[in-house]
Amino acid sequence: MQDDAIQADHLQRFIFDNAAIRGEWVQLKKTWQTVKVQREYPPAVAGLLGEMLAAAALLAETVKMSGRLVLQCRSDGPVSLLMVECTSEHTLRGLANWDGDIAEDATMQELLGEGNLAITIENIDAKQPYQGIVNVQGETIAEMLEMYFAQSEQLQTHIWLATDEQTAGGLMLQQLPDQDPEQHDENWTRINVLAETVTHEELLKLDAVSLLYRLFHEEMVRLLSTTVLEFSCTCSRQRVADTIKLLGRQEAEDIIAERGFVELACEFCNTHYQFDPVDVAGLFSDPLNIQNDSDTLH
Repeated sequence: MQDDAIQADHLQRFIFDNAAIRGEWVQLKKTWQTVKVQREYPPAVAGLLGEMLAAAALLAETVKMSGRLVLQCRSDGPVSLLMVECTSEHTLRGLANWDGDIAEDATMQELLGEGNLAITIENIDAKQPYQGIVNVQGETIAEMLEMYFAQSEQLQTHIWLATDEQTAGGLMLQQLPDQDPEQHDENWTRINVLAETVTHEELLKLDAVSLLYRLFHEEMVRLLSTTVLEFSCTCSRQRVADTIKLLGRQEAEDIIAERGFVELACEFCNTHYQFDPVDVAGLFSDPLNIQNDSDTLH
C-alpha cells in the first residue's frame, strides 16, 4: 500500500489482490460536525445519526448513480425518523427527529422500537427510484444494513461503524464473484476475522492507510480511488415557495395576517426563508414570479 496520507472527510476504496473482496473506509469530521450542530441532539440519538451518515457515504460509493442515495428509518420509538442522503456529487446531509428525554445509554432497539429502514436510490434519468426495505432489527445500524444486503442484494457484506462528538467513521467489506467457491469462502472468513479486531477508536482516529495496514498487513491490499466528501443542502427558495403553495392561499394569507410574513426553516441546514405579503401574493397570482430580494435568514 502506498503511504499517502488520507485526510478526514474522505472515502478510500480498496481491493484485495489475493482475494475477491473489495472494501471502503470513510471518516467524517467537518461534515459530521455541520450535521450535528443543526440541532441539540441527545448523545444516543447523535450516535445513530452519525453512524447513518457514515453508512450512507459507504453505500453510495457502491452503486452507479446520477442523483442521490437516501437512508430513511421510520419507527414507533422515541426516535421516529432518521434520514441521511448522499448525492452523486459526494455531498451529505442528515437529520433525526425524537420525542421526550433520551437516556444517554439507550440502545438502538430502545430508540427505534418497531419500524423499517428504506434504502432509496434516485437517478436523474430514471423514471422511478429503486427502493429496498428491511425491518428494524439487530442491535446496531451496521447489523441492520448487513441484513438488508443479505436479503435484497444477496451480497456478503460486513460493516463497522463508529461515532463520537468529533468524528463519524466506517469500514465496509464486500465479497465479489469468484470461480473457486471453496477458496472464496476461506478468504472471506480469514479477512473478516482480521477486520473484526478493529476498534471504535481506530475507526475514528486512524487514517485509511494506517488502519488498513494495522488490520491487513499480511494481505495484498491495493488502494483505489479517494473521494472527498462534504456537507451540502439542496434546499432552496423555490422549494420553500412550492411548500407554501401546497398550504393553499387561505392558510398562507391567515399566517400573513397573524405574523406579517411566512417563514419556513430547512430541517437539514436550519436556513430560514421569509416571504412577505408581496411574495405570497405573487406565488398565487403567478407561479413563476418569486421575488428573490426578500430576506433569506442564515
